[in-house]
Amino acid sequence: MINLPFRLARAASVSLMLAVAACGGSPKPFPVPPAEADLPPANTAAIRRIVLVHPPSKERIDVIYWHDGAYDSRAMADVAHIMRDRHTGETHEIDPALMDFISGVILRASLPPTTQVDILSGYRSPETNAALVKVNRNAARESFHMQGRAADIRIPALKGDAITEIAKTMQRGGAAFYDGSGHTHVDTGPVRTWATYSTR
Repeated sequence: MINLPFRLARAASVSLMLAVAACGGSPKPFPVPPAEADLPPANTAAIRRIVLVHPPSKERIDVIYWHDGAYDSRAMADVAHIMRDRHTGETHEIDPALMDFISGVILRASLPPTTQVDILSGYRSPETNAALVKVNRNAARESFHMQGRAADIRIPALKGDAITEIAKTMQRGGAAFYDGSGHTHVDTGPVRTWATYSTR
C-alpha cells in the first residue's frame, strides 16, 4: 500500500512538471526522450514510413525513415527540409523520435503508414519563435520547436481531438489540441499536456 508521504512527493513532482510545461519545458538533447527505457514504444515496425505534407505550398514527401534497424539519414534530411522554418528558410535537424511519435499515432489509429500528415509548423528559429510569442498567447518562449523536437500537425483522416487523445495515451512527450486552428501539437519533451486558448 502506498503511504501518504510518497503520494505527497508524487503530487509535488506532478505539480513541478506542469509548471515546467507552462513555459515550454527545459531543453534536453535528442534523439533519446526523457526516461526512454520506461516508455512504451511509439512504433515497433521493422520499416517505418511517414508521409508529410505542407498544405500552403503543397510540398510533400513520402519516406521510409527507419529500416535495417536504423534511421535513414537521407530520409531524415528530407524530413528536416519539409519541416524547415517557413519564415527564414532555415533547416534544423529533426528529432527522429518525433517521427516515431507521429507514425505511432497513425499505427494506434489502425491507419496505413501512407496516411497523410499535414505539417503546419515544424522547426522554428529563435527569431521566428520570438515574433510568434509577441502575437500568440499559446506560443512558448522556450518552445521545443526551436530544437526540432515539436510539430503542429493535422491528420486529415482523423479528428484533431482524437489525434490528441491518442498522442496522450502514448506517453511519449507533450500533446495538446488547439481548437482555434484544429491542430495538435506533439513534442518529445516531458510527458504532459496543457490548457490552450482560442485564437479565433
